[in-house]
Amino acid sequence: MEQNWQFAGSAKKGEAFEIRGVNVWGQGWQVSEGEEAHVNDPVYGKTHIFRVFTVQDGDEKVEFAAGEYSDGVWGFYVRQ
Repeated sequence: MEQNWQFAGSAKKGEAFEIRGVNVWGQGWQVSEGEEAHVNDPVYGKTHIFRVFTVQDGDEKVEFAAGEYSDGVWGFYVRQ
């Protein structure tokens, strides 16, 4: 079943970026094997295929799709 992904924002690699209150750059990313997200760049409309990740911060588990748009600039998406 295909999932819909919503643009959550973009950030330079290492720049603080929070999803559900968790700075994703401050956590170890776990790859969701065999899952990918087909997303659209909100500025240029280009379709990207990004990997899906989870991070764990205490009791908070956060799932997101992320990938590099261009040199050092990452896009982040969450499920709708």
